[in-house]
Amino acid sequence: MDTLAGDPSAAALRPRPVFDTQRDDPFATTNRIDWPGPNRYRSASGAPGPDYWQQRADYTIVATLDTGTPELTGSVEIRYTNNSPDTLRYVWIQVDQNLYRTGSKGSALFPADSRWGVRGFEGGYNLSDVRVNGALVRPRINDTMMRLDLASPLAPLGGKATISIHFSFRVPEHGSDRMGRDSTLYEIAQWYPRMAVYDDVRGWNTDPYLGQGEFYLEYGDFDYSVTVPAGYVVAGSGVLQNPEDVLTSEQRRRLSTAASSSSVVQIITQAEAAAAKTRPKAGTRTWRFRARNVHDVAWAGAPDFRWDATSWNGILAQAYYEFPKAGKAWEQGAEQTQWTIRQYSQLFFPFPYPQATSVAGPVGGMEYPMFVMVHYGNDDPSSIFGTINHEHGHEWFPMVVGSNERRYAWMDEGFNTYLNAFAAEARYPGQSAYAGYLRNWADAVTQRTQSPLMTAPDNIDPSALGAIGYRKPAVVMLTLRNHVIGPEMFDTSFREYIRAWAFKHPTPGDFFRSIENSAGEDLSWFWRSFFYTTDVLDIGIDGVSTRTSEGQTFATIALHRFTSVPFPVRLRVAYADGTTQDFSLPVNIWARSNRFNAVISVRGNVVGVRLWPDPSVPDWNSSNDTWGKPPNANPPGPVTR
Repeated sequence: MDTLAGDPSAAALRPRPVFDTQRDDPFATTNRIDWPGPNRYRSASGAPGPDYWQQRADYTIVATLDTGTPELTGSVEIRYTNNSPDTLRYVWIQVDQNLYRTGSKGSALFPADSRWGVRGFEGGYNLSDVRVNGALVRPRINDTMMRLDLASPLAPLGGKATISIHFSFRVPEHGSDRMGRDSTLYEIAQWYPRMAVYDDVRGWNTDPYLGQGEFYLEYGDFDYSVTVPAGYVVAGSGVLQNPEDVLTSEQRRRLSTAASSSSVVQIITQAEAAAAKTRPKAGTRTWRFRARNVHDVAWAGAPDFRWDATSWNGILAQAYYEFPKAGKAWEQGAEQTQWTIRQYSQLFFPFPYPQATSVAGPVGGMEYPMFVMVHYGNDDPSSIFGTINHEHGHEWFPMVVGSNERRYAWMDEGFNTYLNAFAAEARYPGQSAYAGYLRNWADAVTQRTQSPLMTAPDNIDPSALGAIGYRKPAVVMLTLRNHVIGPEMFDTSFREYIRAWAFKHPTPGDFFRSIENSAGEDLSWFWRSFFYTTDVLDIGIDGVSTRTSEGQTFATIALHRFTSVPFPVRLRVAYADGTTQDFSLPVNIWARSNRFNAVISVRGNVVGVRLWPDPSVPDWNSSNDTWGKPPNANPPGPVTR
C-alpha cells in the first residue's frame, strides 16, 4: 500500500504499550463496561442471553408549531414498562433541547459556530405539569437530563408507569446539526422529552447530550400529531394516519399508485408546490403519524414541498424538497432512497419498516427511524447520493441494532460507513471508498488528533471525529473482513450479529464475542490493537536469504514488526524466471517477539519479495514492504468484492 498522507512521523509509528487506553484517553470507559458478562443476560457467544431484558417506552405526543414565534409547544405521555429485575425508585429522561441554554455543558465544550455548537442561539425547554401516574412531580434538571422521583416504586419484571409532561421550546434558525429552520421550512428533532435507557450494563445511562455524541434510546410504539399552518405539508417518521384530512383525493390516488410502483410518482408536483407557497391558507391543519417498534421520531414541514415517491418490496420510498432551492439532483431523491433501502436489505438485513423518507433542508445530514435529513444539492445527482446513502444506512445502525451512540461512535457511524462502502461501489462500479476512508484516518495520524476507537465521541477532537468515528472503524472492519477472517465467513458472522441484536442493545463486548464465535477465531489481538490503542500497523522486511538442502531451496525472510500491532502476513515472492508465488503466515508468528524469520520452501531463485500483495492492507510505511526486485501487487479494485 502506498502511504496516502506522506510518511507518518516517527512518533506516530513508535511502538507503544499494547493496552494504553487510559494514557491515550483519560475519559475512556473501562473494560468492565465494554465487556459485560457472560451471564444470563448476555451470553458468551455474543448473543442475548436467556434472561436478556430491556425496558419499553410507548409515546403519545401532541404538538403545535407556531411559525410566527417560532416555537413548538406540546405534551408527551410516556407509558414506561420496567422489564428489569430491579425496583426503580426514580427515572431519568433526556431533555436535549437544554443544550441551547446558556451555560449548558455542550455550549462550553464546542465553539458556538461549529457543527455541534449552539451558534449563539438561546433556547431550551420550558417544562410544566410534570406528572407520574397522574400525580405532580418536581423534576430535578441536570443539564440535558431530568430525574423524576417516584412516589411509589416501580416494580420489577413488568411494572408500569405513565409519565406526562407539557413542553415548549424555540426553534433555532438555519439548523444546529440536528434540527432547525430555513425561512418557512422546519426540520424538527430531539423535540420531546425522551426516556433514558436503563440497562443491565450501566443501570441508568445518563451521559448528557453535548452536541457531538448522538443517542441511546428505548424501543416502543409512537403515536404523534403535529399541528401546523394549514398550507404546510408534513413528512415524518412512521405512517401517515389521516391522509383524508390533509391530502386531496388526487394526492391520495398518486400516493396509492406510488406504493406499488417501482417508478417515481409525483405526489405533489412543482406547479402545485409553487402555487401552494404563493397562496397561503388560513388556519391550521393536524398531521397524525404512527411508528411501531422504533426508538425515536422526527418530522419536517414546509408549504412548498415537492413530494416524490416510489416503492420496493412493499416499502414506500419518499423525497420531500423545495425546488429550485434544493437543486435538480433532488428530482432523483426518491429513486436514490429506494435504491439504498433495497441495497442494504439485500446485503445485510431486511428493512423492517413500511416507509423511508428523505428531506432536503438546512440540516447537513441526520438520521431518525424511517426519516432522514439531507443537505441541499445541485444539478448533479451524485451531490446528494452520498448523504442519502449514509443517512439511510443508519436505519440499520442504530435504528435496527440499538447500540449506544453516546459512548461508541464506531458501533453507529463506523458500522454505517462500512455499509456505505458496499453501496457506493455498487452504485458507481470501478470506484472504491477505501482510499478516501484511509486518507481521512491518515490525516488524524499525521495531525496527532487520534483517539482510540473506544473513546466516547464527545471526547474525540472534533476535527478528527470523521476519522475516528466513521472512517477508521470502516477501514478496520474491511481489514478484518478481507484479510483476517475472509469475506464469506465475515459476511455470515456480521449478518448473524445484526439478526441477534435487532431491536436490542448490544455492547462492544457483544459484538466482539459474536464475531469470534461465529467466525471461529480468537481475535483478542485485533480488538486490542485497533480499538483500544492509537497504534498503527507497520511490518517490514529486514532481508532475504536463500539456501539449498537436499535438493530443496528455502528462503528465509526476516520480518520485523515496528509497532505493537501484530497481523497475519501475506507475501508474494518473485522468481528469476518471472513467475511469482504467494505465501501466508498466521498472526501467531508475533507471539514471542517483534522479529520473525519466515523459512519457506520456494521453487527457484528468489529475486524479490513483496508484503501485502493486496494493496488494501493498511500498513502505514510502504518503504519497508519490499525487497530486491519485488513483484507487482494486485491492481487496485473494489474492497467489498
